[in-house]
Amino acid sequence: MRGACLILFMLLALPVSVLAQGAGNKAPVKGIGAAKEGDLVTVKGQEFRLFGIDAPDRGQTCVNVRGQSYDCFALSTRILELLINNMQIECTPRGQSAASGPTLAVCRAENGDDLAYAMVERGMALAYRPLSFDYISIEARAISFRRGLWGGRVEPPWLWRSRETERKLDEMRKPKQPGAQ
Repeated sequence: MRGACLILFMLLALPVSVLAQGAGNKAPVKGIGAAKEGDLVTVKGQEFRLFGIDAPDRGQTCVNVRGQSYDCFALSTRILELLINNMQIECTPRGQSAASGPTLAVCRAENGDDLAYAMVERGMALAYRPLSFDYISIEARAISFRRGLWGGRVEPPWLWRSRETERKLDEMRKPKQPGAQ
């Protein structure tokens, strides 16, 4: 009877463990990493979006404590470059980004640092709540200490993208003036 219960338990637990790992996950990829954006790394020619965070997008600006606008995309990307610093990176896939974009992954540097955690801790990326709650507490600490982007004003990247999409749609809807090119 005990053996039958053990087998039944193992059969029931198997699907749960497979679901916990995520369907279709691949093996971790390890190699020299490079930052492409503040939340996007490449390892061995593969792109990985850091799971659970969102960093400023190309063209997005922020405002510093003095009220001056600056390119927060470039700053965020540079900080991730410095964190990677030509080290070995291991990215463990966690799923696929929207619209077949880069693979979502938890990426760790050879010193063990979770790159997403490090970016949020420094105030260079925001916890992306629709995907994960993993980095919310460290984001709260970064906000309270006014680290990185939180030293001034930053618009959450998902809101900035939405606003930019709406602006572009509005431009497309405007009637063209006769004789204008």
